[in-house]
Formats: sequence, C-alpha cells, structure tokens
Amino acid sequence: MAEIINITNIRDRLPKTIDGLRRDSAGKIIITKDYNTAAVLMDISEYESKYLSKNRRMPALLVLGAKKCPDTYAFKTINSINSICKKYYSKVIFVYGDATKKYRSNFKTDDLRTVYNKKSNLPIITSLKCGITALSSSDKYFVVVFLSQSQDKKTLMTMSNAAINSGNKIIISRKSGKTVHPIVFSADYKNILIKTRKELGIPHIIKKFKDKIMYVDI
Repeated sequence: MAEIINITNIRDRLPKTIDGLRRDSAGKIIITKDYNTAAVLMDISEYESKYLSKNRRMPALLVLGAKKCPDTYAFKTINSINSICKKYYSKVIFVYGDATKKYRSNFKTDDLRTVYNKKSNLPIITSLKCGITALSSSDKYFVVVFLSQSQDKKTLMTMSNAAINSGNKIIISRKSGKTVHPIVFSADYKNILIKTRKELGIPHIIKKFKDKIMYVDI
C-alpha cells in the first residue's frame, strides 16, 4: 500500500506522518512534486530489512571526522574500515565537516550514513551526538573511532568482537598499558551521551560509570 501526498501538503504534518509509518510499517508514502512522483517515505525498519545488509547483530562503527586531518591518516583509517566493515559492522556512520566532506565517497560499505557537523569547532562529544542520531533501534553497541587516528584491521575486528560480548559495558582499548581509541558504548548510554553537556564530554561519562568500564588490550 502506498498513499500519494503532495510535498506541500505533507510539509506541515510530517511528524504525524512519520508516526503513522511507525504504527503501520507496511505502509509507504509516495511524495509528489509538480504533478510528478518524486520520493518515497517509509519506516526505517522496513528500509533496513529490505535494502540493507542482514548483519544487524554486529555493532555500528561511528567515525568522527568533522575536523580537518592529513589525507594520509584519513585514507589509512578508511582503508582499514573498508577491508573489514562488511563482516564486522552493521553500518558505518561518518560524521564530517566542511574540510572532510571529500572523504565520503571513499567509504565502501552497504550501509554508509553520513552526518554533517556544522559546529566542528566544538568539543568531540558534539560530533558523537551527531553520529548517535544515525543509529538504528536495532543497534545494541557502537564503536567510536577518529578519522585522524589510523586504526589497523586487527584492532577494528577486536573491538567489534568485544562489543557483542560486553553486555552494557563501556569498553576502552588499551595499548602498552595506556588507554587509547577506539572505545565501545552499549546503546544503553545513547540518551546519557545526548544529554551530556559539551564542556563535560566523554571523560565525564567514563568517570560517572567507572564500575561499567572494561579494558581490552590491542
């Protein structure tokens, strides 16, 4: 079933229309513009089940890259992600800024979601909040990496495997006894991160939930 609605008519009632899709996931809205069909609006769960990878139990990978970084670092990170992401991650979410928009086309994965951070000058948690908005309700864990910090394939695979066995832990990677990135969050912390003030950032979350921290040596 598909209901036809003109773009002008749907504009003022878009929130209610989306809520209706969630109640009736079999329904679709075809939007018309200038007397022509132009776009389809459907529930996200239907879109994911029909058109995206079935590898939904794996964690999502959030790549924070809103700030400018050297091409060498960026491409090393992207190449590592491309080589393993289809097997070890359900999706890749790339948070970009004006200086890093050019890298979007270099990611090679079935489910790439890009989010523009127009305030790339603000603390890192601002980019993290942007990325969190792209998560699906089915995502139980998400791994956070930086575009500017080259990650090898083994590290990305290790953190993915650690995530799916972590329960509601926060997993921090450790190298030679020192804490490094990536870091893994259970989806239980999604709303907590969204509500965290930018001046407090991720360190505040780690301190507040120190009893939930688990370390993984990479």
